[in-house]
Amino acid sequence: MKKQFFSLAGIFFAGSLLAQIPATKVILNKGQKIVVQTTVSIETNMAPGMDATSNSTSENVLVVKEATDKNYTVSSSLTKLKLNMEMMGRSNSYDSEKKEDQDTEIGKGLGEKLNKTSDVIIDNNTGNAIVTKKPEPKKDVSEADPMQNMLQMFGDAGSDEAIVSGAFQIIPNGKKPGDSWADSSIEKDTKTIRTYTFRSNADTGAVIQQNTVVVAASTMEMMGMSMDMNTTTQSNSDILLDITTGQVKRKSTSSNVTGSLQIMGQDAPISAKATIVSIYKQ
Repeated sequence: MKKQFFSLAGIFFAGSLLAQIPATKVILNKGQKIVVQTTVSIETNMAPGMDATSNSTSENVLVVKEATDKNYTVSSSLTKLKLNMEMMGRSNSYDSEKKEDQDTEIGKGLGEKLNKTSDVIIDNNTGNAIVTKKPEPKKDVSEADPMQNMLQMFGDAGSDEAIVSGAFQIIPNGKKPGDSWADSSIEKDTKTIRTYTFRSNADTGAVIQQNTVVVAASTMEMMGMSMDMNTTTQSNSDILLDITTGQVKRKSTSSNVTGSLQIMGQDAPISAKATIVSIYKQ
């Protein structure tokens, strides 16, 4: 009887270990829906009189439209957005669920993005978005979305590709808690270096720490003015994921930016910090 008990215990223990083996690719089902709830808090210090703060909450709905052996096509649509911002002595607010906010200047710009579907192709083996060339956004819409301009300093955090690929994370084959790995990418005037550490693995999910450095040159539109920026962004993220599917449950990121801003022929130092928390619900 005792021998039978230990045999059964061994079977259950082995099954538990198998359940925690990292997936070698992202596992999704056609028609699967993921709701992404994100909160963003940003503080920027730029030229005198140009400091800005912003707090927002948003909801994106991701739907797996196609599934193949190599990739998934995942649609993303912004369904809710609430924003409060102070910039250059002016306060702006927007709530997509308030009818009276739809006819304001900022509401018209942000309303262009609501409930619009964008398809993103995800590489099954990495969880990364396969980026395709997109048309440049309309200038008037870009200028009416100051939140997106501020997010430029923190990489491409607000793009559909970033939102969709942020929902997935693959641990390289053979990695175990305590191990680290790195990757990098270069796109136009932006260089990104990412370092990952596999912190822990438990029934509630695996924890990955991600450290990211982004060196970028970009142009920001603000209050009708075009400003050139050179920035270095350092970010620390804690990622909780389902290790058996590669699907992220929660991601919390703290970022700090240093750099310079050129406006009207003058250079000025800039700094910024942001906290971004995303929760992914099935």
